[in-house]
Amino acid sequence: MMRVMPDTGSQRNDASGNYARFVGLGITLMLIFGLPTVVGFVLDRLVGTLPLFLLVGLAAGFVGGMYYVYRALQKLGG
Repeated sequence: MMRVMPDTGSQRNDASGNYARFVGLGITLMLIFGLPTVVGFVLDRLVGTLPLFLLVGLAAGFVGGMYYVYRALQKLGG
């Protein structure tokens, strides 16, 4: 009787695929949250209304991030 060795290569590919997917998700969320916040900060520096656009950018980033997570969970769930 021959012993069949488990295929560890496919397990590695699955793990690296999941790792890449989660890294991509993290980078995307960082950009969705961070970019509007930075733009708001820069606008505040130019206009001179320090907390106003920063808070607007932060809120826009939060709403955008939550929408992105919602859409990702919808795709995952079917």
